[in-house]
Amino acid sequence: MKFLKTAKKTLFYSHNEEKAPFVLEKDENGPVYDIRKEKPEKSKTRISESLAENKSFAEKLFSVPKNSDVILRELTLRGGRKAFLVFYDGMCSADLIDGSIIKPLLELPYFEEKGKKYDEKRLQEKLIMHSQLKKATTFEEVAEEVNFGGCGVFVDGLSCALCADVKNWPHRSVERAKNEQTIYGPQEAFAEMLRGNAAQVRKFLKTEKLICEKIEIGNVSKTPGALMYLEDVANSALIEEIRHRLNGISVDYVISIEEVSMLIEENPLMITGHILATERPDRVARAISEGRAAVILNGSPRALILPTNAYEMTHSASDAYLRIDFANMSRALRLIATAISILLPGIFLAITMYHSEMLPTYLLYAISSSRQNVPFPSVIELLLMDFSFEMIREAGIRMPNPIGSVLGIVGGLILGQAAVSAKIVSPIMIIIISLTGIGSFATADYSLSWSYRILKIVFVLIGASFGFFGIALGIFVYAMLIAGSTSFGIPFLSPAPSGELIKNAVFVPPAWKTEKRPEYLKTKKPKKSDKISKKWRG
Repeated sequence: MKFLKTAKKTLFYSHNEEKAPFVLEKDENGPVYDIRKEKPEKSKTRISESLAENKSFAEKLFSVPKNSDVILRELTLRGGRKAFLVFYDGMCSADLIDGSIIKPLLELPYFEEKGKKYDEKRLQEKLIMHSQLKKATTFEEVAEEVNFGGCGVFVDGLSCALCADVKNWPHRSVERAKNEQTIYGPQEAFAEMLRGNAAQVRKFLKTEKLICEKIEIGNVSKTPGALMYLEDVANSALIEEIRHRLNGISVDYVISIEEVSMLIEENPLMITGHILATERPDRVARAISEGRAAVILNGSPRALILPTNAYEMTHSASDAYLRIDFANMSRALRLIATAISILLPGIFLAITMYHSEMLPTYLLYAISSSRQNVPFPSVIELLLMDFSFEMIREAGIRMPNPIGSVLGIVGGLILGQAAVSAKIVSPIMIIIISLTGIGSFATADYSLSWSYRILKIVFVLIGASFGFFGIALGIFVYAMLIAGSTSFGIPFLSPAPSGELIKNAVFVPPAWKTEKRPEYLKTKKPKKSDKISKKWRG
C-alpha cells in the first residue's frame, strides 16, 4: 500500500482544496466558479526624491558593477540638476536613448521657465521625445520595465521614475512556416516577438473588438504574454476560466509557451494533448473568429488555441484554402494514414501470430518463407526495426538540414537492405515499418504524431499478447479515456454525437455553409454569416 501511495503521489498532481471541474455553460450564466482570493501584495520599495539614494539602491538592485551589461548613465542637466539612466546594453536601442531621451534632457532649458515648478508631468509631456512612457513609483516597477528592454530615467527631486520602451534586442524577422507548410494561403509564421505576433493576428482580424489582454507568467521571470479573443463573440465564462488558470500558475521561471500548455492542461498524463499549438497567425485568427481564445508568449514562436477537440487536432491549415473535394480527399488520406501509423504493426502481429487463417494461402506462404531464416520472434523483429527507424528519425532532426535529409534516406536504405541480407529481419517487416513511418509523417500536428508513436507501441504489445481481442480492448479503453476528458469545459469529442460532427468536424464544409460557429463553444454570437452568403445569385 505504501508503494502505491508513493507512486500515486509521484505520477499524479494533487491539491489540498478540491475544486469542481469547469464546465462551459451559456454566456448569460456567467462564470461557474468563484474567483480565487488575491494574495496580499508584497511590500515594495518606493522611489525617493533624493537622487543619491535612488542611485545607491539601483546599483544594489541591478548588481552594479558586477553586471557588466548594466549601463548606469549619469547626466547633469541645465540648471545644475542631476539625473541618471539605467538600462541593459544589447537589449535597448542606443539611437532611441541618445536621440529621444539624453539629447532633449541636456539641450532644453526648462528648469527656470518663468518660475514654474518643475514636476514629472512636464518632463513626460514636453521633454522626453518618446512615444511610450510609463510612470513608476517603485523600484520593482522600474526593474520590471528595464528587464524587458526598457530604460529607467531618474531625476533629482522627483519621487518617481519614467520608463521608456526602447527595446531592440536581436530577433528573427517573419519567416515561412516550417512545421505547418501549405501551398495555398499565407506563408507567414510567428516569430519570438510578442507585439509582432499580436500584430500579425490583428492584421487578419481588423476590429476593435479583438482584445489583446496583458498577462505575466513566472514569479521571477514575469514573462510577458497576451490573451487574445473577440470580446463580442467569445464566451465570458471561457475567458474567465482561461484567465483563472493563467493567473494560477505559480512557478519562478517560464521560458516557453509549451510550459504554459502543460501548466494549464486538465489532463497532463493523457497520451493525446488537449491544447492545440500552432505557428500560423492565420490559423489563430480563424480560431479566434469562431469564438476561441489564443495565448501568445514573448520568446515563443507558437501560440496556444483554447479550447480544442480531438478532430481539430487532425485538421491541417491547408484545409481552409483548398476546394472542398480536394480538402476532403486530403483529410481522408490523413485519417487513413493515422490509422495505419497506430494500428498496422499491432494488427500484423495479431494476424500472423493468432489469426493466420484470415490471410490468403499464398500470402501466408510468402510471409512464412520470408521469415524462415529469421532468428527472432515477430514481435522482437518488429520492435527492433521500429527502434532503428525512430533512431534514424531523431538523428535526422538533430543533424543540420542537408545532412539530416541525406542521413534519413541513406540510413534507411542501407540499414533495411543490410538487415534483410543478414537475415535479421524479413522483407515484409521492412514494408510494415515503412508504411507505419510514412503514416506518422502524414499527421497534421507534430505533437500529435508523438502520441500516435506511443500508442503504436501499446497496440504492438497488446496485439502480440492477445491478438484481435487485445486490439479491440485497447481501442475501447482509449476511446473511453478520450470520451471522458474535456478541454476547458467542452468534451474532447465535441461535437459528437450531433450532426455537426460529420458536417464540420470530419469533413470540410463548403465556404457558403459555414454560417454558424461551433455550438459547443456557446458563443455570444452563434452566427458568423448570413444563411445566404452568395447574394450575387439573386
